Amino acid sequence: MKPFGILGVGQAGGNIAEAASALGFPTALINTNQRDGIVNTRVENKYFVPGYNGAGQDRSIGARAVHDHYREIVEFVEKSFKKVKFLFVAFSTDGGTGSGMSPLLIEILLNQLPKLKVGAIAVVPERNVLAGNRINAAECLEELSKIEGISSTFLVDNDQLRRTNPQSSKQQIYRASNQKVVEAINHVLQITLKSSLYGNFDETDLMNILSTRGVTVISTSTVTDAKTTAEVSLKIQQSWANSIFCPVESAGVIRAGLIYEGPENVSKLINIPSIFERVGEPLELFEGTYISETDPSITTILAGLSFPTRRLQVMEEMLNKNRDRLHELVQKEYTQKYESKIGWASNLKARNNYKPTRTVNQKPTKSNS
Repeated sequence: MKPFGILGVGQAGGNIAEAASALGFPTALINTNQRDGIVNTRVENKYFVPGYNGAGQDRSIGARAVHDHYREIVEFVEKSFKKVKFLFVAFSTDGGTGSGMSPLLIEILLNQLPKLKVGAIAVVPERNVLAGNRINAAECLEELSKIEGISSTFLVDNDQLRRTNPQSSKQQIYRASNQKVVEAINHVLQITLKSSLYGNFDETDLMNILSTRGVTVISTSTVTDAKTTAEVSLKIQQSWANSIFCPVESAGVIRAGLIYEGPENVSKLINIPSIFERVGEPLELFEGTYISETDPSITTILAGLSFPTRRLQVMEEMLNKNRDRLHELVQKEYTQKYESKIGWASNLKARNNYKPTRTVNQKPTKSNS
């Protein structure tokens, strides 16, 4: 049994839970729409909020669903993840159910289940989504960033895959994002099961890192062609920029992990100050070295990063640019009307259809002429 559980909220969260189930993670899902959740056949534990039929991209509906049924939801989560030490709540930030439910749900779980570590896997939409999705994402991420007791937050950036796969469909982007984020978490979890004479990266190390509040990034870089310390450091830094997560924008790593796998001769090129030069040396670094004949690779985990302001501001810029037009659209919804110019013609089709009435029992009289 893996110590990490994945709770999917909403359709996107359910799909992430589905991908996690295939890798052996304990999973469950919550949704306001049963038709969305039943397609996730690998996820055994499901809770459909009674009295709802989706949220229609309205975050307030998602929040109300949690508020009205939080006792049943907490009980469902507790039963679904009895042996789990760390729970990730997975959701999309730009919809209604996942975006509206998840920040409030995380706060409730932290309060009601204090022994459980709770983090987030939050999907950030592509830059070309429409105004309503941008508003939802901005509100959701602001709420998420203010949760005091939360552990690591992974910000899955669909823009990262779109940049390298511009011709892919939305469905292909979503599937790839879901798969890559659970594979990244699974990869570091599998490393904790390995043994080494040169330093182990164990489960406690991983828990210490992922318990850190703030944004977390996991990336793996193959360094087969690197010949110098500078080349190794550059490849690692490039892996942070090209991962499935929002790119690292600023310095300030609190805790980090660095795991090397490969031949011993390449391990000599690892230089800690050089690697962390751009983001600052972490307060704590947990290392693992596993000598083998495989292609050399270095996996890094950066935790405690700030929310990526520049990336999120790009999402908001289009809203600010179209502020007046969007206000006009909202006003139009309540004020628009059509006035006919031919009111004078309303009597032209009037007809006098008056006929004398008679009772049923009244018979016509014969004429005496």
